[in-house]
Amino acid sequence: MESMIKLSALNTSLIEVRLIEGRDQAYITVNEHYFSWVTGTKINISSALQEGVNLLNLMIKTYPLIERIRRGLFNQDWCGRFELYIDGKLRGTYNQSGGVILGSREYTVAQIELNIDIDHSKNNPDQPDKELLKIISRLENIPGMTSANSKDVQYSTPYILLKNKFKINIWKNLAGVDHVFVLDSSGNCCFAGYVGWIHAQKFYQTLQQIRNDYSNI
Repeated sequence: MESMIKLSALNTSLIEVRLIEGRDQAYITVNEHYFSWVTGTKINISSALQEGVNLLNLMIKTYPLIERIRRGLFNQDWCGRFELYIDGKLRGTYNQSGGVILGSREYTVAQIELNIDIDHSKNNPDQPDKELLKIISRLENIPGMTSANSKDVQYSTPYILLKNKFKINIWKNLAGVDHVFVLDSSGNCCFAGYVGWIHAQKFYQTLQQIRNDYSNI
């Protein structure tokens, strides 16, 4: 098993984990919290974090022998590949695989010690950042929303000026795919995503709702 991986983030950061590949059952424990995964999903675990040291365990649990046979996994190794994102930026990819011993067992892909620091430079750090996380959460819940490359923000144009000097920018690429970017008051991209054509209507409906709720204009 790999040694403990140490990372740090601010208390205002958005922490997410994506399961790229998992065989048999993939899950993660965050302090006393438990999250189960399906392949391809990206889950926000910020609510399970606390100030100071947080322990994250990225795990794979194998099925009992009969269940593995039923699922066609009898001759296949267990495997797990996870990605960890902080504020939309990939901070680590963790892979492990191995042979399966008869009976159900749990295997650790990675153990992460995530230290959450408080940014004391802000007079009132809580409210603006809570609003920013709520906005990002609403965008993530749009059907078909997929993470995009934050570097593409350079092609975007402002669409909504939010309270606390946050901005939402949008960009339609050459294929006509709608992209959205959330920028903080310093102009840093905190979220980047895109939706396919079939979800464009819901995409713009959600942006209009955010404009109504949070717009500064």
